[in-house]
Amino acid sequence: MAIVMNAQSEATAKHEIQSGETLYSIARAYNITVARLQELNPGLQPDYIMAGQKINVPAGMAAPQTDILNRPKYKATHEVQKKETVYSISRQYGIAEEKLIEANPQLKKGKLKKGEVINIPYTDEEDAMYQQALKDKQEAEERARVKKYDAINVAVILPFSTSSENMTTEAQKMANLYQGFLLAVDSLKQRGCSVNVYAYDETNSVGSVLQKKEMKNMQLIIGPMRQYNLGTVAKFAHENGIVHVVPMANDLMLVNEHPTTFQVNTHSSIIYSLVYSRFIAMHKADNIIFVNTNDRGDNMPYIQGLKAALDAQGIKYRQADINEMSAVKDMLSTSLCNVVIPYSGTSAAFDNLCTKLNSLEIPENCTVQLFGYPEWQTLAAKHEANLNKYSCQFFTSFYSNPSSSRTQRFNSQFQRWFKQSQYNSFPRYGELGYDIGVYFIKGLREFGSDIYNNLHNYSYQSLEFPFLFEKKNSWSGYQNKSVLIVTRKPDGTMIVR
Repeated sequence: MAIVMNAQSEATAKHEIQSGETLYSIARAYNITVARLQELNPGLQPDYIMAGQKINVPAGMAAPQTDILNRPKYKATHEVQKKETVYSISRQYGIAEEKLIEANPQLKKGKLKKGEVINIPYTDEEDAMYQQALKDKQEAEERARVKKYDAINVAVILPFSTSSENMTTEAQKMANLYQGFLLAVDSLKQRGCSVNVYAYDETNSVGSVLQKKEMKNMQLIIGPMRQYNLGTVAKFAHENGIVHVVPMANDLMLVNEHPTTFQVNTHSSIIYSLVYSRFIAMHKADNIIFVNTNDRGDNMPYIQGLKAALDAQGIKYRQADINEMSAVKDMLSTSLCNVVIPYSGTSAAFDNLCTKLNSLEIPENCTVQLFGYPEWQTLAAKHEANLNKYSCQFFTSFYSNPSSSRTQRFNSQFQRWFKQSQYNSFPRYGELGYDIGVYFIKGLREFGSDIYNNLHNYSYQSLEFPFLFEKKNSWSGYQNKSVLIVTRKPDGTMIVR
């Protein structure tokens, strides 16, 4: 170890950071504080160190402090000398007077006596280092308990309807989901991940599938789709510590008492509450106008909930009827963005609303934006001009962006592999299968059996389904709490956030 002199003419040596070391562990090894280590290395931060990096440490202080976790209750004892006070002793040892008194309750009663022996507690910095050492030890023990997998075994249980002569619409969607999942597996295998896939037809007995000897060795189960099979599979997954992913069912009670189950498609009531918060954050300063479309698709629970959320925040809004559009024109502002919210998300309601808005001859200095529903992503073929004209905005829990280069590459690969395009549906099931495959297999490979405790450390850029899983309560499984707001611009491009 070469010894050099720093700018303050203090002898220092070089320490090469090893894998797994932190500023705390290095400071402990040299019996100094983290602050002192940073003084010797200006700009050194805990989050920006890496293996192989060389840093300054005090020369001649390389004796590791390996017994920090076995330290005695007090740092030392001190025999009181003549004229010493609580203040002077506290200053001598670099501790607060309150801390010295806490370690020696008798000092509250009177003056120090010469020859009295008192306890000297650790400094705040030493206590912080001790707590960090405890945390490091606990994390190391936790890592030792985590199972890591050499290969990820996956069971896919979907209604493939293999016994049917004709392929139903549902079977085509399930085939697409599985095909997208296989593309995800191929992508991960190219990055060194070993995956074994077992596919089972849900239209046969799910009970007999779960009895197969290989099932208890799975790390991941995807499916089933049938509501009446979900509880059986969720219970089996929980009992055997298997991550269980439900692709489409949105039952509000699905994850109750099933702590290893992940619900991709969350119930609409949860989605609505998330949308209300997003809407208020984006439009609280705008001129908000609700329009009763008198349509069969009127979504009154959503509309009533949004109004209640606006009321709770003291945000004003106006209301009109589709048959009295002249009233809407009178409500429009030339100084604020006018956000018009129809009660219904159907194609007929959208067409009717836009037709009547177009007939109002709205002034050019008046900005009108429509805010709508997930169904609006199906309207592009028939209503693209109005979608763009009114910068239409809608909420959704999934969105396949056709202009995205990643989506285009996926579609090209899907076509090459399977000699067909994805089935034209919303959602795109091939992309759903890909998102599920990459997210969960990658997570299991990286975190092993501790994937549940690392969801907050894990991010994935989805093709279609963004994932933000949260536990419903301490004994439940996980619900996807991710919501997208998609905005079409006048030039036809989309903003997704």
